Amino acid sequence: MKKFEINEEYEGYKVSEYIKKVEFYSSRSFRKIDIYINSKKASIKDKLKKDDILEIEEHVKGTNIKPIKMDLDIIYENEDILLINKPTNLITHPTAKKVDKTLANGIVNYYLEKYNEIKFPRFYNRLDMNTTGIIVATKTSFGQSFLQSYGEVEKYYMAIVIGIIEEDIIEINKNIYRPTEAIKREVSETEGQTAKTKVTVLKRNYKENITLIKVQLFTGRTHQIRVHMSSINHPILGDELYGGKDYREKRQLLHSYKIVFKDPFSKEMIKKKIELPEDMKKLINM
Repeated sequence: MKKFEINEEYEGYKVSEYIKKVEFYSSRSFRKIDIYINSKKASIKDKLKKDDILEIEEHVKGTNIKPIKMDLDIIYENEDILLINKPTNLITHPTAKKVDKTLANGIVNYYLEKYNEIKFPRFYNRLDMNTTGIIVATKTSFGQSFLQSYGEVEKYYMAIVIGIIEEDIIEINKNIYRPTEAIKREVSETEGQTAKTKVTVLKRNYKENITLIKVQLFTGRTHQIRVHMSSINHPILGDELYGGKDYREKRQLLHSYKIVFKDPFSKEMIKKKIELPEDMKKLINM
């Protein structure tokens, strides 16, 4: 349950007005919460007074996803946010073909053990099965809607690509679209969604003909980094779908290593960073 002490500036505000304009709750979330003022049940239409204690309790959303015990590498956690370092060979969420042993199954089990509740696992971002690194799960619908609208989220990746990138910095602005029902995406000048990627070279290994890059995403399209790097003839090493098939590695060497975001409750900026996985460290240092 979240508690807010009302100062003089917001005296006379309706509850609905306060939680939407000041605390960034969405109108859609009003149906999913119980409201209390000074420990008494209240309505979103009630008006607030100075020094009132406003309490908001969110309804728990259940799920049919099966809880499965996993050793989750939790990087950061608070009331709204759960950051996890996802290993390779793990699907984020159940699909038609894969209904268990996904990260979502592990998170449901974690919630069950910690809160004794079956809670729905929400994801702000999703990583492909063989992409490693930071994935953001939101524990509340408030946290999810806040990050989507006000969270000022910055996402950074590292990748090893085939070939030597001579430029130190590249910005790629190319639309991404899905030409068929297949999973593969393509770039286009006229079709699809706009997509922007900034690439910074970190290290060049001329002997192995590979480059370690840092990538910042300004949009969040499916397979964005993989598609954009392939479009400039530097596919991610190991990425068979986008031209990076290579004897040295069986997975695409893409790692979500850093995230910066505004915390939904404190409104402070949170920065979390993790190291490269061992397979990427070993290859780039060969």
